[in-house]
Amino acid sequence: MPEYPGSESGQDFVTIFKTGSVDRDEYPDLATSLLEGRTQLVAETGYLMKFGNVSHRSLTPFDVASLQDVPAYPLPKTALESLPANVRADLEQTGAIQMFARYNRDDHQFEDVALAWEDQNFLERIAELVAGDLSLHEAVDWTVVEEVERYTISQWARIRDVSEEAIRSNVNSAREKLLAEEDRE
Repeated sequence: MPEYPGSESGQDFVTIFKTGSVDRDEYPDLATSLLEGRTQLVAETGYLMKFGNVSHRSLTPFDVASLQDVPAYPLPKTALESLPANVRADLEQTGAIQMFARYNRDDHQFEDVALAWEDQNFLERIAELVAGDLSLHEAVDWTVVEEVERYTISQWARIRDVSEEAIRSNVNSAREKLLAEEDRE
């Protein structure tokens, strides 16, 4: 089995994609290359992973996949299973994800996983809510739990290391303030 890159400190920018999800018409060379090596991948998970740098964040997962100078590695089952449930769900739905994580080479597990989905629109929305009547915590909790539905209340509470009641309270308070704002308009 090939040696996997990882990080002793800090996080890697990782792109994971299903080998069968590459569009043959758009990426013919990549599709051919992946199909030739597919027999060894199917035995594992059917996914490949590439470790890149943060400049790859502006590329689509399949643009990263087509980079010839960035090696691809089969995604071991243990690594797939170590991803949080919402990340696995995104991967299964879309066929590809990009994330920041630490990869433990010895255990073949990801740690401290964060999807690279926090784009400018997300930050602009939080800034808009804070500029209104919401506190920063209310704005972030509302956006993450309700608007983009990235995490459940219990998942987000664990991530933030606060109680579910604190998240629920912030979300309910944000809802009330947003409804009151709509009524004023």
